[in-house]
Amino acid sequence: MRRSLAGFTVGALALVVLVTTYLLFQYTSKKIAGGGGYRVHALFRNAIGVYERTRVLSAGLRVGQVEERVLDQESGRAKVFLRIMPEIKLFENAAIAKKAASLLGEYYLEIDPGSPFTVSNNQRVAVRELREGDEIKTVTEPVEMGEIMNSVGETLPILRDILADVKMLTSGPVKDIANNANQMLERNSVIVERLLGRVDDIAATVQSITRSEADDVRVTLRNVREITEGLKGLVGTTQGQVSGAGQDLRSSLQKLQSSIDSLDKSLRNTDKITSRMADGEGTVGHLLTDDTVAKNLDSITDDISSVTRGVNRLQTIVGLRMEYNYMAHNFKSYVSVQLAPRPDKFYLIELVDDPRGYRSPETIVGYSSDRGAYSDQKITTTDKLRFSFMFGKRWGPFQGRFGIKESTGGIGGDLFLFNDHLMLSTDIFDTRSNQYPRFTARAYLGIYKKYLYLVGGVDDVFNYTRTQGTAGGFFDWFLGAQLVFNDEDLKTLLLFGGASAAGAAGK
Repeated sequence: MRRSLAGFTVGALALVVLVTTYLLFQYTSKKIAGGGGYRVHALFRNAIGVYERTRVLSAGLRVGQVEERVLDQESGRAKVFLRIMPEIKLFENAAIAKKAASLLGEYYLEIDPGSPFTVSNNQRVAVRELREGDEIKTVTEPVEMGEIMNSVGETLPILRDILADVKMLTSGPVKDIANNANQMLERNSVIVERLLGRVDDIAATVQSITRSEADDVRVTLRNVREITEGLKGLVGTTQGQVSGAGQDLRSSLQKLQSSIDSLDKSLRNTDKITSRMADGEGTVGHLLTDDTVAKNLDSITDDISSVTRGVNRLQTIVGLRMEYNYMAHNFKSYVSVQLAPRPDKFYLIELVDDPRGYRSPETIVGYSSDRGAYSDQKITTTDKLRFSFMFGKRWGPFQGRFGIKESTGGIGGDLFLFNDHLMLSTDIFDTRSNQYPRFTARAYLGIYKKYLYLVGGVDDVFNYTRTQGTAGGFFDWFLGAQLVFNDEDLKTLLLFGGASAAGAAGK
C-alpha cells in the first residue's frame, strides 16, 4: 500500500512540475515577444570580464544585459552587443563604461543614456534617439594592471640613460670647466705680477728724468696744477661713485671666490659618488651595473599580472537552502559556495545537515559453531555534517557535475530553462550504505529575480522501503526555498556588517 502511495506521489509531483513548466514557458514567451527590447552595440579595446548575460546598469539599476561578443574585423576591437529594455531610451550622446563589480567578481557595464537635447552656439539642438543596431560611440575602459607594469618597464631604461648622462656630465664637461677656471686664475696672477714689475721700471725712469730736468718738471707741474684745479670739481663729483664701484668690485670678487671654492668641493664629491656608482657600490650602483634586479622585476610583474587576471575573472555565489521532508518530518539544510573562474566552469562546496545522519557501512566477518563462517553488514549512523566538493562544466543549457556528494562519490546533471529561471537537477550518490544508489531529483523555480527560489523534488527514489529504527534508505519527497547571494550582494553585506560591528565596538 505504501509503495502504491509513493508511486502516486511521484506521478502527481511530476505532473505539477510539467504544468508549472508549461505555464512559465507560455508566460515568458509572451513577455519576450511583447517587450524583448532593442539591440545596440559598442566597441571595446579589451572585453576581458564581460561575458554573455553580463549586467548592464544605469544609475545602479539594471536596464539590460550583454547578448553577444564578436571580433570586429575592421577596427580589431571587441564588438559587444547589448539587449536594452524597451522602456529605456538611449540617445546619440550616450556613453558606456566598463567597471569592476568587486575584487573577486565580474565586470559590469554602466550606461549614461544621454539627453534628448544639447546646447550648441547658445541654441538647443535635438539629439537623435538610438534604434535597433545603432552604436554607442563613447566608451570608457579602466586601466589594466598589465598596462601599468608595462609603463614601469618602459620608464626603467629611460632612468638608466639619465643616470648614464649624469655620470658622463660629472666626469667630463663640469670637471673640465673647473680645471679651466683654475688655470685661468693661475695665468692671471702671473700677468699681474709682470705688470707690477713694469710699473716699478716706469717709476724708476720717471725719477731719473725728474732729477736731470728739474726746471722743466717744475714748469710742467705748475701747468699740471692749474689743469688739476680745473678738474678738481669734476673729480670731486665723481669720487664717491668711483669709490663705491671699487667696494662693489671687491665684494663681487670675494663672492666669486667663495662660489668657486663651493663648486670645486661639490665637483670633488660628485666625482667620488659617480666613481663609486660606476664600480657598482651602493644601491644605485648595483641597479646600474647589474641587470638581475630588472629581470626579477619583469618576472614579478608577470606573476602579479597573471594572479590579478585570475582574481578579476573569479565569481563567487553563496546559497542557503532549507527543505522540509514530509515523510521524515524533518528539515534538511544546505550552505553552498560556488566558485566560477569562468562562466562555463565552476567548483561547488557544500555543507549539509541531513536528518538521517551520516551512515557508514561496516562488514563483520566471523565464525560460529552453528553458522560456520559468516559475513554481516553493519551500518552506523552519526550526527556529523556531510560535505560536497564537485567540479562542474556547462554546455549551453546543460550542466554536468562530478566529485564528492554528501561525503560519498557521486555525479549530477542540471538543465536550465527560461533564461535560468527554472532549473531541473538530478544527483546519484551513496552507493555503499543503501540497497540501491541514492537518486535525488529536484526543481528550482525563481520567484524573485535570481535571488529567491522555490525548491521541490523527491529523494532516494530507488529505495522505497522505510524500515523503522534502522539506518537504511527510504523514499521521501520535499519542498523548500533557497536564497542566493552574488559578489555584489556579498560586498554590500560585508560593508554594512563591518560598519555595524565597528559601531558596536565603539559603544
